[in-house]
Amino acid sequence: MEAFPLCMMIALLSVAAYFFITRLVHGGKYENWKNSPPGPVGWPILGNLLQLRSSQIHEHLFKLSKIHGPLFSLKLGPKPVIVAASPEMARIILKEQEAVFSNHVANETSLVMSYDATSLVYSPMGTRWRVLRRILNENVFSTRALDNFTPLRKQKVHGLLKQLYSASSSKNPVNIGEWVFITVANITSNLTCSKSLFEYTTKEGREMKESLRELMKLLGTGNVADFFPLFKPFDPQGLKRRTLEIFWKYDASYEKLIDERLKEREIGINNNTKKEKGDMLDALLNYRSDKDDDLRTLSRNMIKSLLSDMFIASTETSTSTVEWGMAEILKNSDVHKKIVLELDQVVGKDRFVEESDIGNLPYLQAAVKEVFRLHPAAPLITRRAYEACEVSGYHFPKDCVAVVNIWGMARDPSIWEEPCKFKPERFIGSKIDVKGQDFNLLPFGCGKRICVGWPLAHRTVQFYLAAFLHAFEWECPPEVVDNMEEFVGITIQKAKSIIAIPKPRLSTSVYL
Repeated sequence: MEAFPLCMMIALLSVAAYFFITRLVHGGKYENWKNSPPGPVGWPILGNLLQLRSSQIHEHLFKLSKIHGPLFSLKLGPKPVIVAASPEMARIILKEQEAVFSNHVANETSLVMSYDATSLVYSPMGTRWRVLRRILNENVFSTRALDNFTPLRKQKVHGLLKQLYSASSSKNPVNIGEWVFITVANITSNLTCSKSLFEYTTKEGREMKESLRELMKLLGTGNVADFFPLFKPFDPQGLKRRTLEIFWKYDASYEKLIDERLKEREIGINNNTKKEKGDMLDALLNYRSDKDDDLRTLSRNMIKSLLSDMFIASTETSTSTVEWGMAEILKNSDVHKKIVLELDQVVGKDRFVEESDIGNLPYLQAAVKEVFRLHPAAPLITRRAYEACEVSGYHFPKDCVAVVNIWGMARDPSIWEEPCKFKPERFIGSKIDVKGQDFNLLPFGCGKRICVGWPLAHRTVQFYLAAFLHAFEWECPPEVVDNMEEFVGITIQKAKSIIAIPKPRLSTSVYL
């Protein structure tokens, strides 16, 4: 930390200590702001910043909810925060008050990666958000688009299984997360720009995964500049600088993709031959609107921001969820046996599993719901209030941040029986789903701000887990599987990767 910010921090701590001691001496009822929900007593100026560790903030918030109830307040520096820790409070904030809490919270580092909040994820509700979401829905995530790309996903997943079969002959362990990551990234790149950008035999995939892991950590690290704007010019923790180092690498790759496509289209025009590929990149470049109050075209930064959303969000979240799923299933042998038995009964051993089989695998579907319950990619849903409002009789000021702790709700015994146990049976015969209608299970959020890519993510996790468990037995040291330590950034990843030896369990001809 640079000298000037450090001096300022010492000054803030000194002033805060003075007012804190004064308040303790005089006593009296404490409120974070007038008519705020109950909450822990914080220091003046600093609020509750010293009481929360950013690396495990979802766990700390869960513990605080056991003390202060399902709706409580905090002050992070001068910023008012309210935390919802029950399905009912989540429903009120995300559904009843959806119009007020409609925007995501962008911090200093996310502003960098989202091209100053021009991406779909961080765009405020309005024309740009509607246009970007419509383009993605129509070209990538609609049922029609997903069905059209089914052969591509089949090709990539079955190709991965054949690659793993080749690797299994050496009896060397493989890193499941790295192999999944490369395949998901290639599916994403084909949806985006109609080509595979990564190969299993190169180190590009590993390097991209590691850079994304670092990026997720940076995006999820508490930044003093987010709470005290005075520090923004100094970047005291170096978070923005480190994010920019990663950002420029991604930006250069997006620029290259756009330039290559524009050149291809120009050659096509000159030769009177159609060069468009009908993918997401073409849809973004083709966008035109004649409405005066609408976007006429998409700027280059808007196009790059949507490419960033696709590559970063889809690859990281799907990969980490598959890893968690494999860990939980391999750890729980009874669950593993039931899934494999179901797969053998429905699919047999003379072909690979396909997406069309998933509908006939109810126990696998239940296991995937259980993975999403215990290991949501993003543990917290955060929204910013665009105007003051009232919730459950309490006052929420304008620009306050609302946090829904979906990780904590998954571990609450008042919501789930044996909440920390991996138990797919809880979903057998249940109508609870991950589509944003059940407020005790919100891995993708809900309402207008639900993750636009959830239909693809849901299919991806189900297909990968089914394929891995059907095609191979997995020899993995217990200490690797049993280690459920989390690596926390803006998403929650498994800290220790699953390194396992795949052993083919189908007819040899299937892999050839």
